[in-house]
Amino acid sequence: MKKKSKLDIIIQARIGSSRLKGKVLKNYRKLNLLSILMERLKKCKNVNDIIICTTNLKEDNKIAKFCKKKNIKFFRGKKNDVLSRYYHTAKKFRTDIVIRITSDCPLVDYRIINTMTEFYLKKKIDYYANTYPLPTNYPDGMDVEIFNFKTLKVSFIKAKLPSEREHVTPYMYNSGRFVTMRKKLNRDFSKYRFCIDYQKDFLLLKNIIDSFKNKIYSVSMYQLIKFVKKKKHLINYQKHIKRNEGWTSVLIKDEKFR
Repeated sequence: MKKKSKLDIIIQARIGSSRLKGKVLKNYRKLNLLSILMERLKKCKNVNDIIICTTNLKEDNKIAKFCKKKNIKFFRGKKNDVLSRYYHTAKKFRTDIVIRITSDCPLVDYRIINTMTEFYLKKKIDYYANTYPLPTNYPDGMDVEIFNFKTLKVSFIKAKLPSEREHVTPYMYNSGRFVTMRKKLNRDFSKYRFCIDYQKDFLLLKNIIDSFKNKIYSVSMYQLIKFVKKKKHLINYQKHIKRNEGWTSVLIKDEKFR
C-alpha cells in the first residue's frame, strides 16, 4: 500500500518588514496577522502540520515566543535566503508536499487552498499556484503555492539569483525543469488587495475585523470583495500601489549578480 504524502502548510514570517515593521504581530482587538491566519488555516483539509518559518534574528524571538505560547511548530533560518529556510523546514518536519503561504496574507481563503490541494493530489505536477507567475486575476493577498519536496530540493541546490533565493519559487516556474500549472480565475479581481504591507492596509484590516467580528476566521474572498466594493473609500489608496513592489530591490541585485 502506497504511503500517504505528508502535506504541510509552511508560513514565512518575520518581524523586520521594511514597510510596516512588526506587522505580523501588530495587535488590534487582541488579534494579529498570525493569529487570524492560523485560525483560518485550521479549516484546510488534508493538512498534517501548519509550520511557521522565521529567521534566526534576535527580533524574531517574538515570533518564536508566539509559536511556543500557541503550541505552533516553527523553524528558524537565514534572513534573506528564504528558499534555504523553506528547504530546511520541510526537511526537518519530513514534509512531502508544501503549501506555501506568507504571513502578510492573513485573509487568504482556505477554500481556495482546499480546492487547489485536491487538484494537486490528483495530478502529476511539481508546482501549482494561483497567482504566480504574474499577471493573475486573483486579488493580492490570496496567494497560494503548492510544490513537492523534490522540487524544493532541486531548487535549493540549483537556484542562484538573489530573487530566486529570497522569493522561494521563481526558479520553480521559470527554469523549465518542472511540470507547472496555474489555477485560473474567470473574473478579474486583481485590482483588489488584502495583503498587509502598509499602514493603510492595516487600517483596512481593522475595518474588516470590525465589520465581520467573529466571522473573520471564515470570511471568503468573494465576501471581502463585496465588502470593499461597498466601501470604496477604504481602498482608494490601492490605485497607487504596484503589485509585488517589494521585488524591486531584489531584481536590482539580480542585475548585479549577472
